[in-house]
Formats: sequence, structure tokens, C-alpha cells
Amino acid sequence: MAKRKAGFTLVELLVVISIIAILMGILFPVLSKARRQAKAVICQANLKQWGLVIEAYTSANNGHFFGGFGQGWWNDWIEILRPTYVKKGGITCCPTATKTKADGGQGIFMAWNDEEGDYGSYGLNAWLCDISQGAFSAFEEERYWRVTTVEGGTANIPVFLDSVVTAAWPDNTSVGPKYHGEYPQKATLEEQMKSFCISRHSIGMTNCLFMDSSVRPVGLKELWKLKWHRKFDINAALPVWPEWMKGFKNY
Repeated sequence: MAKRKAGFTLVELLVVISIIAILMGILFPVLSKARRQAKAVICQANLKQWGLVIEAYTSANNGHFFGGFGQGWWNDWIEILRPTYVKKGGITCCPTATKTKADGGQGIFMAWNDEEGDYGSYGLNAWLCDISQGAFSAFEEERYWRVTTVEGGTANIPVFLDSVVTAAWPDNTSVGPKYHGEYPQKATLEEQMKSFCISRHSIGMTNCLFMDSSVRPVGLKELWKLKWHRKFDINAALPVWPEWMKGFKNY
């Protein structure tokens, strides 16, 4: 009598497949979370590099920031600082937003690009600029920081953040985006915070480099508690939060 060949029955195969599917269902969220956390760490490392770049520039210029905007208008921070990082892209991009719209980037995960072919996904607090260097003064000149020597310390003054534009001028009168990723609709102070009020990593949080070279996650509602410019009132009445922000942590 011929021996029966060993093998799996259909039921056994279905059980194995089911177990594998369950394990994949458990592992995929864990792996996705790990990837997000890794990108958040890389993002913060990029911002720390920008801290060194800014420190090198201001140290070489007697504590003064660059003009930033208005030195031929397009001669902005990404061009002024280019000799310190050389490569386009690279540390100019949050790892979650490395592609421009032309390359397939979408929404808050899209890198901006300019007329010179530069691109990135971090934005500058434009109130830092030393407008005495012939820079464009978009708003009241007394608001600009201009230098790194600040009475009261610099730990609460933003420099670079995740952003949908190259630079913005947030004010305590700024409102939040009506939806996640809404771009500024007008060139007014009320619209300026929208450029930075995005969450690419943890929900309701963004990453920020401060003038003292520290880097940390910042709550989206906390953006209104940072000292963006000299006259920024961190104790002013907060805006009416749009629906998508209401559940985020208050500060």
C-alpha cells in the first residue's frame, strides 16, 4: 500500500494565512508609527543643523541676522545661507515633505519651491530679519528682532519651523487655518500663522528651532504663545479655534 504524502490540508493553510494576516494587521500600525517617529527625529536633527548655520552666520556678522527679504526681493534666506549647506533640498526639507507639487507632493506634505529652483519644507520667522540692511519691511519696522542679543532671553523666539511657505510674519492677531493645510489667503498679519500651523508628525504638534539653538516639538495652539516679534503679545486673547483644532492641547 502506497504511503500518503505529508502535506497541509486546505483548512490548515487557511488557518496559517489567517494568522499571518492578523500578525500583519498588528505589525503594520507599529511599523508605521516607528517610521513617523524616525522622520520626526530626522526633522529635529535638520533643525539643529539650521541652528548651527544661523549661529555661524550671526557670529560672523556681529550678532545681526540677514536682511532676508528685499535685497533684490528674491535674495531671501535660502539663497543667503546657501554657501553653508550647498546642496538643494537636503536639510531644507522635512523628511515627510521632500517633493514639490511638480514631483507629486501634496497638501502639508508638499515642499515649496521658488523662482531660482530652490525647494524645501521649512519656513523662517521673517521677524528675525535685520531690515536695516536694505531688506523689505513688510510690516512695522519696530517689530523686527534684527539681532541675537535680546533682553529676557531667546528660548521662546522661533527661527525655523515646518512650513508650507519660505517665510511668514505671525502675529497675536493671526487666526488658525479653517482646515489643516489652508494657505494664507491675504498678505495680512491675520493670515500669517497659517503657514506654520501644520502637523506633519504627532497630531496637533510641529517641530521648531528657537533662537537659543534649542529644538523641540511645539503644540499648534502653543504657536500663539511664542514670542514671534518684539511686540507680540503672548497674553492676548486667543483666536476662535477652527473645528479641526478644538481638541488639541491648550496652553
